[in-house]
Order: sequence, then structure tokens, then C-alpha cells
Amino acid sequence: MLISAPRYECLLVIAVSLAGCAVWPSPEDHFPPDSQVAAPAVVVSEDTPSALEEKVIAANREEDNIYFPLGGVTVSTREKAKLQQHAAYLKANPGKSVTLIGYTDDLGSRSYNVAIAEQRVAAVREVLRSYRVPPVQIHRYSVGSEKMPSACKTPRCRKKMRRVELVYSPD
Repeated sequence: MLISAPRYECLLVIAVSLAGCAVWPSPEDHFPPDSQVAAPAVVVSEDTPSALEEKVIAANREEDNIYFPLGGVTVSTREKAKLQQHAAYLKANPGKSVTLIGYTDDLGSRSYNVAIAEQRVAAVREVLRSYRVPPVQIHRYSVGSEKMPSACKTPRCRKKMRRVELVYSPD
């Protein structure tokens, strides 16, 4: 149902008139004199970008992550040494399995980040296979940058995001 213009204007005038009938408290009713006003406390939010980045960096256990340089998909000699320890653990515990989760920073396009995450996961899988880890113990999952905290904007944080995380199955 449409309201005609004159009738609408009448309703508007009534609404504005009624709004003016309200009693507004004076500032003295709610605020103490200036001499009694305390300075606001400085609150440091834990959700500031630097605090979120520190959480991301701290959450990455070095021994459970294989890191890559910007744009890199080859496992370095240092990271292969970590993978050799993981391979020994998996071979000694045939009931265990590991999921390889590929992450990237947010510097590339979505399709590029997904592709590079998949390539990194494949590279880590191949190294584990070269150490004779049975394929049934290795699962793959590429995240790309979709699940990366949006607060990761510094080079240090982005470096920590270019990784493949090894997550073991629960007992």
C-alpha cells in the first residue's frame, strides 16, 4: 500500500513533533565535574595486527613445519633433516599417519597460492616417500592463503606462513 505525499508529510510532521517532546537530561545529570573525571585507561587490544602476528608466529612449532622461501617449492637440506626424523617416527609407528597441510602467504592470487601450496605438499610427500614412509601413512591437504590470519602483513609473519605443517593422527 502506498501512502500519498500529503499524508506522508503529515505523518512526518507528527513524528518530528513527538520526538521534540522528549525530555533530555542535562550534562550535569550524567557526568561528574571535570575535577572528578578520571583519564581513560589505556587498553591494549589483543586483536591488534602485531599481536595477531605474534600469535601466528608463536603457534608454529619449528619441528612440525617445513618452511619454504618466497615462491619456492623445493625442500631445503635443513628441512630434509627434519623430515628424516618424521620419517623415522612414522616407520617406527605404523599405526600413525600424518596430514600434510600446505599454507602460503597472501602475496599471490588465490589460484597461485592454492597451486603453490599443493606443490609444496607434494614436495614434502615425495621426501617422506624417499625415506620409505608408506603412502597409507601420508595424507595431503592444501590450504593456500584462505585460512591465513588477515593480520599477517610483515615479512617475518609471511615467512612463517610459507610452510607445510605436519599434523599427526590422534592416538
